[in-house]
Amino acid sequence: MRFSSKVVIVFILLMARSEAFASEMDDFNTHFRLLPAPQKIELVKGKGLSFNGLRSVCLKGLNKSPVLYGPLENLPHADQPGEGTVTLELSHDRALPESPEGYIMEIKDSQVLIKGKSEAGIFYGCQTLLQLIEDASDQQITIPSCKIVDYPGVAYRAVHWDLKYHLDTEKYYYDMIDRLARIKINAVIVEFEDKLRYVKEPEVSAPHAISIQEFAAISRYAKERHIEISPLVQGLGHVSFLLKQDRYKRLRDNPKSDWVIDPLNPDTYRLQFALYEDAMEATPGGKYLHVGGDEVYNLGMSERSKKSGMSTIELQLYWLNKVCEFARQHNRTPIFWDDMVFSTTGLYGTMRNDGKITSEEVEKIWKDNQPKLEKMIERFPKDCIYMRWNYDFPKVAGNIKAIEWFHSHNLKVWGAPATQDMSPMLSRQSSIYQPTKEFCEIATNKKIEGMLTTAWDDSSPHFETYWRGFHDFASLTWNYQDIGAAKAHQAFRHRFYAPALSEDVYEFQDTLEIALNFWDTALINKGHRRHYPYKMDLISLPDPARSGEWGNTYKIKIRRAKEELDRYKVIQEKIIKNQRLARRNHFALELFYVMNELQVYPSRLLLLLDNYDKVPSAEKGPAREEVMKYVSSFAELRKQYEDVFSQTRFIANPEGYILDQNNDPMLANGTNNSDWMHVFELAINKRIKEWDK
Repeated sequence: MRFSSKVVIVFILLMARSEAFASEMDDFNTHFRLLPAPQKIELVKGKGLSFNGLRSVCLKGLNKSPVLYGPLENLPHADQPGEGTVTLELSHDRALPESPEGYIMEIKDSQVLIKGKSEAGIFYGCQTLLQLIEDASDQQITIPSCKIVDYPGVAYRAVHWDLKYHLDTEKYYYDMIDRLARIKINAVIVEFEDKLRYVKEPEVSAPHAISIQEFAAISRYAKERHIEISPLVQGLGHVSFLLKQDRYKRLRDNPKSDWVIDPLNPDTYRLQFALYEDAMEATPGGKYLHVGGDEVYNLGMSERSKKSGMSTIELQLYWLNKVCEFARQHNRTPIFWDDMVFSTTGLYGTMRNDGKITSEEVEKIWKDNQPKLEKMIERFPKDCIYMRWNYDFPKVAGNIKAIEWFHSHNLKVWGAPATQDMSPMLSRQSSIYQPTKEFCEIATNKKIEGMLTTAWDDSSPHFETYWRGFHDFASLTWNYQDIGAAKAHQAFRHRFYAPALSEDVYEFQDTLEIALNFWDTALINKGHRRHYPYKMDLISLPDPARSGEWGNTYKIKIRRAKEELDRYKVIQEKIIKNQRLARRNHFALELFYVMNELQVYPSRLLLLLDNYDKVPSAEKGPAREEVMKYVSSFAELRKQYEDVFSQTRFIANPEGYILDQNNDPMLANGTNNSDWMHVFELAINKRIKEWDK
């Protein structure tokens, strides 16, 4: 087949134009890393917008201006659109996305138009505009003419505030709301436990709890920024915050444990409903009431339960129906952790394995046990949201089958990955990126309407360490993209710190995670830091009469300590570079810096002990002095870390605070002061001081 020369020329011109457009888009995506990434960006002809080019705001169809941040905050109002004006228009244009949170933004000829069907859509358009302005300002460049069409993939995008073992300053909660709004998070589930000052059951509250009125003000502030706060009040299980109190011990399902409450005691509901009422008053505007209900081990030990003849799942569903009816009567939709309905029917193991159970075995387990679920289906509340949580392997067959089972029975199921599991100091696995990504992929494919990223307080890391995980979750729930952690975290550093820090050479958080894996266990023979206070098998100390023996016993730890000392230096150097170039979030970098200084203590101590063990007897005196000098320095190292940590967080409980008994060990529940943060260091230092004598 032959083509005329004109056809060939047209083809060449079209190819050249396509390549030029692709190059322009690549350039745009390099300089402007929007997070979450919009659904569609189209570059158009025309003059763009300088980063300081906006002079006014024009409202169309809006009775009042939405909450505006940064360079948009104090713009005067204009009557008409024009050059230097951002126009915010409430519109019913059919071209707008179906989602009420969707928007269209057009930037052209030094002006901006943001249209949305709702105030939320316009608000989110403003967040995207602010990111464009921020990037243009940081890099001293112009925002090119473009059209953005954007909307969320998941309607309900919530983060978890777990206040179980700590409180932050009130100002910090307001600051977190602003920062979450900037990345289009639209909900918070707050787990109060005893950190709310309950009025109807005041004995539950910790002495330093936040008042209902104070938290209601935070909730209203959040609502103005299109973030809805709903409470999580643990029930059935995880109720140590209640049952540790003498007044409520009579409600224990097991008299020896404060973990599970008796589902057949009428006073259980009088107590729980009183807490619900106060928690709902503290969260005005919230649509949901999360009732907990997970990890209810050994349910059915009370005399009432034994006499009832009810099975474990019957007890679980009896309680669930009671609390769901309360939520229904108070115009709240109940949310329930779903694990126990599968655990009590022999299916839960298929949701937690990492491929160790074959697909054939999963099918057999479900075939054998699913009838137990089906038998109880009429007792499942129809208006409850069943929250399917999986923090490690959301793609395992059992997890998928559980989601499909709910769907097959027209029961609403939402998903819950994790930003923080139980790791001390800092989340691991690249902020649990891969499991979060996989669960968000499932949510996208199966059209799951709601997702919650949990941030558990068991080891109580600082909230500032959660932001990378929060950004990952915000991105993947708004606009799921099949990208790896490295690329996602380039966008995070660009957005969170500065465009200059997006390249991989500035990545330090993953390296710090690796360092902390050794810090967790460096000073113990077996176990893990997160298992304190139940397990502490400290390493032994060198015997001066047996030189070299100690070093041989701990040769693997010593080799790793040398590696960690090198790793510490790399992390320190990278954080310092980040601090020099960062334009925002300097407090996070300050916290990571002192965290790195603290985590290297065990490595340096091991190397000093190894040196003492190896040197001849005549040199052991000076070597011992080096050990003792370093041990004495720990108090200052601890103070340095806690001085930064406590800038936004209260790090000690009031005098007389009763710690939870708990069913599982939880590091932050170890002491009323901050000793739990340094439990192995303090223990080994004490032993070394005795050894020195």
